[in-house]
Amino acid sequence: MKLPTFVPSLPAAIATAREYLAQAERADIHDHGRMIELHGSLTVCLGQLLAALDAEGSGQ
Repeated sequence: MKLPTFVPSLPAAIATAREYLAQAERADIHDHGRMIELHGSLTVCLGQLLAALDAEGSGQ
């Protein structure tokens, strides 16, 4: 998977991850389209979170 080109600040990435996880918790498991949408959103969110952690670890 390609890492995102946009690297948010770590606090912003954490807040976004929490927001998407909260949405996933409220979603109807039987809504196939919504589950696919959430999977994509969470995948991008995880990539951004890891990129923010990498940037913070390298001092950027």
